[in-house]
Order: sequence, then structure tokens, then C-alpha cells
Amino acid sequence: MDSLTSLFEQIFTDSENVILLLIMLATVAIVMTIGFAFAALNSPLKKRIKILQGENVKETKKNTKVSETLESLSPYIAPTSQKEKETIRTQLMHAGFHQASTLNVFYAIKLFSAVTGLIFSGLAYLYLANTSYLLIGMMVPLALGVFAPNIVLSRLISNRQDKINQGVPDALDLLVVCTESGLGFNAGLKRIADELVISHPELADELDTVCAKIQAGVEMPTALSELVDRTGIYELKGLVSMLGHASRIGGSLADTLRAYTEDYRDKRNQAAEEVAAKIPTKMLFPMILFIWPCFFIVAVGPALLMLLDALK
Repeated sequence: MDSLTSLFEQIFTDSENVILLLIMLATVAIVMTIGFAFAALNSPLKKRIKILQGENVKETKKNTKVSETLESLSPYIAPTSQKEKETIRTQLMHAGFHQASTLNVFYAIKLFSAVTGLIFSGLAYLYLANTSYLLIGMMVPLALGVFAPNIVLSRLISNRQDKINQGVPDALDLLVVCTESGLGFNAGLKRIADELVISHPELADELDTVCAKIQAGVEMPTALSELVDRTGIYELKGLVSMLGHASRIGGSLADTLRAYTEDYRDKRNQAAEEVAAKIPTKMLFPMILFIWPCFFIVAVGPALLMLLDALK
């Protein structure tokens, strides 16, 4: 045991040995990734399935190859917890990524980011070995590599939901006008989606999806509920329930939409007032830490200097 400890100490104290070790680990990881990729592309099981389906075994396109490769690597790069997978898949859907391979792509990016952070952490160990910043220099790149993809994903979700929220009042006003002018609900949604393509493309895309689902035979409340699930904007559940109730009892959709639009605008005004009411409290801490000390130095500093000179 002592001999092994001394061997490890001899290896890790020499910077050249550490660099060679990192190069060796990176080479092994690249070779294993290429091997798994070729094994997935040349899988006899997939060839047999294609033959049974009556398809010719041809070279697929580049994006299909990448998707199949990531799918074959998913047992190695994705977590085993089904709950965590569903959570990440829901977050990706809220961010606007609806493709089937987005989960594997996200975990591949996360693995690449973690390996990059580990490499930078090793470089920090080499160049900051004799300094007091060694721990910070090793932990910061590693933490960024592990958590940066999740932070970016959360930011994408927030930005997309904000953009959709900004377009909802305009869409509701246009929908009220369309329904009062005699258009049906589905035709009105399609017209609104065409009108909002330039100003609110995210909301227009979601409304196009709702129209396609309704035309395919999905009931209107179900299609709107799926809209809420796709976007993660749960404030629209009230609209879904009101429209579903109106369609069941045969009520006027225009009156229902007008009432909900007024209620939605009231909620937005209340949310803006709440944000405005929080501003003085949030400004208190920067003022105490940064503004008031400078003010007292400028206002009271000369008087204190004069007082000290007088006392001398």
C-alpha cells in the first residue's frame, strides 16, 4: 500500500506525467466513442429490421446517422432514472425542442461540457499548484462544465415563455375579432397564427400545431391542454377550462374569450404592479452596500478631516 501511495505521489507531482495521463484518457474516450458509433451504424439488427420492413439498406443522411449514433450511446451518457429523463424531456419541450433525439443530444452536450470542465480543471491543477487559488481554479471549471447546460436550458425556457406570454393578449384580441366576425374557432386560430408569424413566431408555431391537431380530430379542449403542456405556461389553463365549458354547454365563444381577455389583462397588470412594488426593497441592499458609503464619504469626509485638523 505504501508503494502504491508513493507511486501515485510521484506521478501526480510531475506536471509532464499529469499531461500525458490526461492525453491518454482523452485518447481512450475518443477511441471508445468512435467504436460505439461504428458499432451502432453497422448493427446487423438494424439492417435486419430495415430488410423486414421492405427498405433498401442504403447510406442514410448525415443527421440520421448522428441521431442513430446518439441513440446507441444513450445507455452510456443518459441517466438510468426514468423520472429524471422525463423531467429533462419536458424542459426541452418547454424550450421548443420537440425532436425525438433532443434528449440524447442534450446529454451528449452535457457529457462533452463535463469532460471539457475536467480538462480545464486538470490544467488549473498544473499551473496553479503552488498558489492559493488552486481549489477555486479546479472547482470553477468543473462546476461550469457540469451545470452550464442546465443553466442554458433554463434560460432558453424562460425566454421562450416570456415571448409567448407577450403574444397571448394580442392573440386573444384577434381571436375575439375573428369569432365576432363569423369565423369558426379553428379558422380564427389559423388566421391568427398567420398574422403573428412575424411579431410572435413562437406563439404562431404553437397555434399552428393546435390547428393541425384539431383538424386531425383532436377535441379543442384536449388540443389546448396539450398546448399548455408543451409551453409550460399554466396560466392558460383557465382559458382551456372556459373554452371547454363553453363548447359543452353551447355558449358563445366570443363572450367567453372577451371575459377571459379582460381577466388576463388584469392579471398581467397585477403582476407588473407586484414587480414595481418589489423594486424599492431590491434597491435597498445595493444602496446600503455601494451608494450610501460613497455618499457619506463625500458628504461627511471633508468635515471629519477638518475636525481632525482642528483637534491636532
